[in-house]
Amino acid sequence: MGSPKHQFCWNELATPNVEAAKEFYSRCFGWTFIDHKMDHGTYTMIKHGDQEFAGMWHITDDMAKDVPPHWMSYILVDDIDEMLLKVQKNGASVKVPVTKAGEFGRFAVITDPTGAHIAMWQAAGEC
Repeated sequence: MGSPKHQFCWNELATPNVEAAKEFYSRCFGWTFIDHKMDHGTYTMIKHGDQEFAGMWHITDDMAKDVPPHWMSYILVDDIDEMLLKVQKNGASVKVPVTKAGEFGRFAVITDPTGAHIAMWQAAGEC
């Protein structure tokens, strides 16, 4: 996630069928995938060449009625707690509060005043 602050730094696919998504994106765009076992399932890193540029996770049957398949973009921030307060003051609603993502960093998901979902990312170390 090497993007400048306040710009998009990551994309993520949530899907009920990770294997079908892998097949589609590898055939169409030549992407490759690396699965990482996490506390709550598997997180798949998406690569093109040597560059990891996105991730993918599985929407479980329990989640399916509330979480449709979607791509989510993340905006890089320095201080996610401060930014979450700022966006709320400016009309955003919190969908997912600040959540730790392993040792990589922390994220939050909001809905902007127009109803669009977007995520914010604070990396644990240097981006």
